[in-house]
Amino acid sequence: MREKPAELHRRAGPGHLRFALITVSTSRAKALAEGREPPRDESYAVARSLVEQAGHSVVAYKVVSDDPVEIVEAVAGLALSGAADIIVTMGGTGPTKSDVTVETLRPLFSKELEGFGCLFRHLSYEEVGSAAFLSNATAGVIGEAVVFALPGSPGAARLALEKLILPEAGHVVGLVRRE
Repeated sequence: MREKPAELHRRAGPGHLRFALITVSTSRAKALAEGREPPRDESYAVARSLVEQAGHSVVAYKVVSDDPVEIVEAVAGLALSGAADIIVTMGGTGPTKSDVTVETLRPLFSKELEGFGCLFRHLSYEEVGSAAFLSNATAGVIGEAVVFALPGSPGAARLALEKLILPEAGHVVGLVRRE
């Protein structure tokens, strides 16, 4: 049986990737800045576990406020330094005034991977119903890093990583690096 082109690309991509995980949460960032212990970051715990189970490394973890400057510094800093192959932000993708992650990252993308958001919302709909359309989850490329902006819930992290990000991680990074 002949392999499909996508399967060939998946195998040709890098096998081990460096992930950076960024939680976007003003309340968590404030607690850390004040020296208080924030509540357990369940989304981070889920994401880290899945990334490591897939044989990749988590090379950075940051907590930032819902502030465009902090988001840009964290994401662009990791992407442009080459420190991470894939950056996953968790939080700030909804319709509230403080949700600014997507609007902040979009202008930084050299390419936006719009299909990611569409598929994520489709899969979310199967789990949470019509509330899925409240997420502006998206993905794009900054430098040679692929950035995924996810909602802040553990369920969103699990869904995106298991069904979309991890199955295509090497493939998408390989394509981004290709001339």
